[in-house]
Amino acid sequence: MQSLACHACGTCVLVAKYSPAHTSIQWTGSSEGACHELTAARELDPAAYLLRCGALDHTVDVAVAEGRIPQTTRVEPHVRPLPSQKSLPSEEHATAAR
Repeated sequence: MQSLACHACGTCVLVAKYSPAHTSIQWTGSSEGACHELTAARELDPAAYLLRCGALDHTVDVAVAEGRIPQTTRVEPHVRPLPSQKSLPSEEHATAAR
């Protein structure tokens, strides 16, 4: 993830771009108080949850277009599959063991 400042308010967030439709944004502890859109939403309703900030979305799109934020491929770690149902103890066996 790379640091990026919003063009509208200067809020710094961490950004990773995995595809045209997948952007990961990690807000820092102080970011929410500085974002104009989040602040305006909370002034209307203190319990408001804003899914996105339009100004930040635009900032990310521009940074990607300019090559400052590269689009990368997300790589998932290799995880062993869970055991099949046949290898799990049956409910009867689990009850008897108690």
